[in-house]
Amino acid sequence: MLKNREKDVKRKTLVGATALAMSAAMVAAGCSAGGQNTQGPSGPKVQEGSVVVDKDGSLSKGPAADVPGSRKGGNINVIFRQDSAHYDPAWTNSSPDQTLQEMLYRRLTMYKIDNGKKILVGDLATNTGETTDGGKTWKFTLKDGVKYADGSPISTKDIKYAVSRSFAPKFAQGFPYLQTWLADSDDFTKVYPGVYEAGKQLGDDKVETPDDKTIIFKFNKPRPDLPFAVELGTAVPVPQAKDAKDAQDQDAAAIAAICSGPYKVVAHDVDKSLKLVRNDKWDPASDAIRHQYADTYSFEFGPQIDAVTDRLSASAGDDKNSVGSYSAVAPAKLATVMNDPKLKQQVIDTPTTQVNVYSINNTRVTDINVRKALLVAFPKEAARLQNGGPYYGDYATTLGSPSLLGWSKYDLPGVTDVDPKGDPEKAKKMLTDAGKLGYEISLGYTQTPTSEKEALAVADGLEKGGFKVNKLPMQSKTFLNAREQFNNNLDLYWYAWAPDWPTGATVYGELYDGRKVGDGRPNNSHFKNDAVNSELDRIMQIVDPAEQGKAFNELDKKIMEQVPAIPYVYQRRQLMVGSNVGGGAADAHDVLNLNSLFLKS
Repeated sequence: MLKNREKDVKRKTLVGATALAMSAAMVAAGCSAGGQNTQGPSGPKVQEGSVVVDKDGSLSKGPAADVPGSRKGGNINVIFRQDSAHYDPAWTNSSPDQTLQEMLYRRLTMYKIDNGKKILVGDLATNTGETTDGGKTWKFTLKDGVKYADGSPISTKDIKYAVSRSFAPKFAQGFPYLQTWLADSDDFTKVYPGVYEAGKQLGDDKVETPDDKTIIFKFNKPRPDLPFAVELGTAVPVPQAKDAKDAQDQDAAAIAAICSGPYKVVAHDVDKSLKLVRNDKWDPASDAIRHQYADTYSFEFGPQIDAVTDRLSASAGDDKNSVGSYSAVAPAKLATVMNDPKLKQQVIDTPTTQVNVYSINNTRVTDINVRKALLVAFPKEAARLQNGGPYYGDYATTLGSPSLLGWSKYDLPGVTDVDPKGDPEKAKKMLTDAGKLGYEISLGYTQTPTSEKEALAVADGLEKGGFKVNKLPMQSKTFLNAREQFNNNLDLYWYAWAPDWPTGATVYGELYDGRKVGDGRPNNSHFKNDAVNSELDRIMQIVDPAEQGKAFNELDKKIMEQVPAIPYVYQRRQLMVGSNVGGGAADAHDVLNLNSLFLKS
């Protein structure tokens, strides 16, 4: 949240088996019918699952190679249905928000895209980290001359402070990896409640900064995936003197104070607009990933996907200089757009690493027979049709994404080998046999035109299968927070998750660990199974990535036997730009790469 969420070695340091194997792993992602325009700035996009880690820091040096045809100048408009839920990097966990924040905030590592291939490189750091003890201790060194937008130097002490503040309970919805690993506990706030409550930062036994350019992370057990974890918002530097606390999340001046990327915030009208201008203290020579082509970016929040599609298709007036940052082609208009040769050139049609499911609240729906009947009755075909049919992606039967190392498709008789149309008669019989015919289901969904249509299709299919469905529409911006509350009064709700990097550790270890149930915790199906928890602990200690991947795939089956959720779609995404915008490509989060855009004229 995929997610949202996402290696070869010949150097004096050891990078850990899980990380190292990714250079050899070309893990296929789900492919489906759709457009063919998957060109990135350097050529055709390869399939997901190809991730390498910079060997020795040679790929971490700036400046980034220019996008072919690029030029500088002008303003690019970004149109999206809603404002970012959070601008505080410690609080952020959604793909669109991460993509925006990567223009504003640098972090220790970051992905660059080269010919469609994801490469993890040093961003603020000179490389992707060094370890000499198998991943228990990691050292990073900052590049020379990196600064904030006010010209003050970035210090590793700012990163230590940022990690310390991220332990605060209010940031529970952010990425938890660093906190969990440093505390060696899933309930990390009980080990250390964060700098605000504790009144002091993490000790040198956890994070040491011997000087302003060096930071050392220390763990009780090997953490070979740390180079991926410090790509996330918890490793964005925040100087203690500039920490605006609650105001850090939305206030333009507070946001600008910690900006270190090629752009900085100058205005933010919550839920309406955002304005970015060039950060003249950003040095391209230190940045191997980003560009600074446009003079400004203007974000407009509110227009729904149908309006965005119409505006970008017409590209009239200033809309020719506009883009949609997330899915930007309305499902009802997909066929028209993709069959128009001119419009199709404005679309980046790409597979993602994301699996869309409908989570079942296992706290409320405790009868496995009811959960199985939900799965059997669920009308995948009708629901997918509301999102554009095959353009939306292939039907999912697994909880994990095909992008994961070790993934393979499976069918479990009576569980996943279900007709995508749904089988209402079979579901009705299952409910009758369980004495639960007419079982009431509260279906939570966002109040967007597409979600409304999808919810109607889902409700219709479930009602034909013997359920009584109460539809509960919710505001888009507040839906995620409401859904993540333990007492959410919902039985069934849409959920999407992309792995934060391409191993099962960031999927099963987050979504189906029964020890991660609670307000703001990732296990929002409230699935608890002691045997699964024990197996998770065992698999997480497997150092061979191929063996670990295979074990995670077997665990997927074991979890699915309990039907904690309904796998729905391995999602594709159609990104769209105005006719005068060049450099359109997907980024590492399967969102439009704002860093590569430029105006053609």
